[in-house]
Amino acid sequence: MRALLLGGVLVAALLAAIGGCGGGSYAPLRHPFRGATLLVDADSPAAHWRRDHGAAWLDPIAGTPQARWLTGPEELPDLAGVLAAARRQGALPVLVLYHVPNRDCAGPGAGARDARAYGRFVDQVVDALGDHRAAVILEPDAVAAECFDDARAALLARTVRVLADAGHHVYLDAGHPRWHDPRETAERLRRAGIARAEGFSVNVANRQSTADSHHWGLAVSDLVGGREMVIDTSRNGLPAPPDDQWCNATPQALGAPPTTDPRLARVAALLWVKSPGESDGSCGRGEPPAGVFSPAQARALIADAPGLPASARRAARAATAPLT
Repeated sequence: MRALLLGGVLVAALLAAIGGCGGGSYAPLRHPFRGATLLVDADSPAAHWRRDHGAAWLDPIAGTPQARWLTGPEELPDLAGVLAAARRQGALPVLVLYHVPNRDCAGPGAGARDARAYGRFVDQVVDALGDHRAAVILEPDAVAAECFDDARAALLARTVRVLADAGHHVYLDAGHPRWHDPRETAERLRRAGIARAEGFSVNVANRQSTADSHHWGLAVSDLVGGREMVIDTSRNGLPAPPDDQWCNATPQALGAPPTTDPRLARVAALLWVKSPGESDGSCGRGEPPAGVFSPAQARALIADAPGLPASARRAARAATAPLT
């Protein structure tokens, strides 16, 4: 009987090691978000705008933990301040690497020049982080995009390996529930190195509900060794636009606040990955360029947020000039 029990334990351990139906050998999960404090970045564009304009109505955004995006080598000098703030707060910084070549399938000039330049950028990130550990959301949309191919998969897998070997916690971006089905997503994640990653991110910069993101993410996780997910709730407080409008959609609202204790199966954290209030682009309407903070967008996100106190929503609605 004891031999049978030991045999069962060994079989279970073997199945866990190979990732169940996902195949391959998966690194042990380290669960970096358990008990972690998330960084409140006093140097964010929203925080700067709040101080510069005495806009207390922006507190629901400016005072909430958010990820810091790194879109190229020119942003690396700012990382020292982020890490210093993380040390003061005893917090885990969440970074987003968004510099892959042919980013957004926009062709040459979008993101890094080529794979070699991208590799240098990743190495520079590791050097800049030094001995400070970070959670890294790796390349939003890169796996789900139509231009995903073997070369990109190999580049992402190399990046996961470099970051993981340096002690960082990597979450490969998987897209969202309305993009690819779980099986296609899982296959792409496996090719892109998910076996060495801590997990994957869902709904980055999108507006799919947390429930839909979680349901879809569980199906993906089943196929990639039970990897955990993080879900971006920064702008999913209202139902996603039925026409899949993505560019500064109307209406939109802040979603659930970030938490490292989400109490959802295989969800490591709910995060604000996309910085609320940052524009998605001009959208053909003359709105601010992508990544630029828009107080008008921020006001809309706060004013309609179902989870905020009525007083916070009223304060945002009452905000007037300047909103550009």
